[in-house]
Amino acid sequence: MLKNLLKYEFKATSRTYGGLYLAWVLVALLLGISMRQDVGGWQLWYTLMFVYAAITIAVGVVCIMTIIQRFTKNLLGREGYLMHTLPVNEYQLVGSKLISSLVWVVCSAVVGLLSTLMLVVGLCAFQHQAVDFVTVTDSRGQTVTYNTWVDVWNLIREAFAQLGGKFWTSVAWSVLVGLAAVAALILCVYAACMVGHLFKKHTTVASIVAFFLFQTVQGKLGGNGGFGSLIRITVNSANVWPDTAAVSYPWINLVIMAAFGAVYFFAASWLMKNKLDLE
Repeated sequence: MLKNLLKYEFKATSRTYGGLYLAWVLVALLLGISMRQDVGGWQLWYTLMFVYAAITIAVGVVCIMTIIQRFTKNLLGREGYLMHTLPVNEYQLVGSKLISSLVWVVCSAVVGLLSTLMLVVGLCAFQHQAVDFVTVTDSRGQTVTYNTWVDVWNLIREAFAQLGGKFWTSVAWSVLVGLAAVAALILCVYAACMVGHLFKKHTTVASIVAFFLFQTVQGKLGGNGGFGSLIRITVNSANVWPDTAAVSYPWINLVIMAAFGAVYFFAASWLMKNKLDLE
């Protein structure tokens, strides 16, 4: 049944995101082309830059509004009468909203990177000479000039090849911790919405206050003065993590974010099961 819930969620939101993503990429491509000296002028460049920035902001706002509205209207509003008659439990309902929201956040980040790439493509297309040549000093102290896009691409490829496994391991940990942090933040919004729903009046205000209260407590407990610091001290004392150079211990941050996410998830599900009143 979770599969059907997700299918319904993506069907309900894909049109909005699809149009924004397409416009984001196309405007980025046009913006890159307008930045070339032989195309357009400053007025066109300023206009496309404004449109690109507006779409970027719009994607962020839509992500935030989708996370809130798809939860409140679909589960706590009039649509909730239908949703709560389905043969699913509250954990599946909350889980479907989380997965859908997290997927769209990740897709937005990926499309954002793609739009940046398309901007570069528009800038470089059909040009053999680089816009600004790159001059670097190699390991032998000799100055090397890269003045074509092929040269610049080879320079970037060589730079990535020299980064090594530690860099990519760090990137992987950063992505995992980032995903856990985003998931915990989304679940915090859900839990705050459920707390706000308990109040018959001033529901929105109560939800906002609950959200900031949750975030404050999370910051206190997970920060330097909370159990996050205690875990790090314990790990250092026991010497159970072999790489002592990893000062921040990213896996501890991952565990902390996952723990808070689990608390928010079960809190939202429990309140929905035991305290939900749609009347």
